[in-house]
Amino acid sequence: MVISKTEPPKVNIKVKGKCVEQIEQFKYLGQLITTDARSDDEIKRRITITKSAFTKLSHILTSKRVGLLTRLRVMKCFVWSPFLYASETWTLNKNTEKRIEAMEMWIYRRMQRILWKEKITNKKVLEGVGLQRPELLLTIQRRKMKYYGHLRRHDSIQKRILEGKIDGRRGRGRRRQTWLANIQETSQMKMCEVCETALDRRRWRTVTAHLGE
Repeated sequence: MVISKTEPPKVNIKVKGKCVEQIEQFKYLGQLITTDARSDDEIKRRITITKSAFTKLSHILTSKRVGLLTRLRVMKCFVWSPFLYASETWTLNKNTEKRIEAMEMWIYRRMQRILWKEKITNKKVLEGVGLQRPELLLTIQRRKMKYYGHLRRHDSIQKRILEGKIDGRRGRGRRRQTWLANIQETSQMKMCEVCETALDRRRWRTVTAHLGE
């Protein structure tokens, strides 16, 4: 695989006289890796898996005979879990954040058997499950913050990759959203403050715990 912002060039690599197949995507440790190095396709794939998991348990999750709190616990255990696996490694943008929130609202509407033509607002739907705001995106952000704190406090190859710089000039065009930029935006701190605060485990835990407040 060749990682590139544009159309990846064709390469000709041979091992013992045989050409190595060039691919556009593959799964590694349960995640979809693509040539553009974005998380968009992986998030779309996870949304499909999550909706499928919900459908398999719909007889429980939409049942009025089962208490709402019990159904929410079952949903978070069996429906959210496959979606959240390795979500701390995703780089999010506004479009993917909207997709995640839309999927969460899709779940809540079906748990309450609300049809789209009833024209009930998201605020009312959230009130129906005892929430003031969606939780799934906030859960991902907290996982990312915890993961960054772990990387920042330990010397590892992941830390060197994350904080390393590449010589040369940046290509033309709009700068792509980065994983570190996600951390900075979520924490609402300058990058120098993020780096310093993450070294203190207690301070970083406090910042993470108060996200969304």
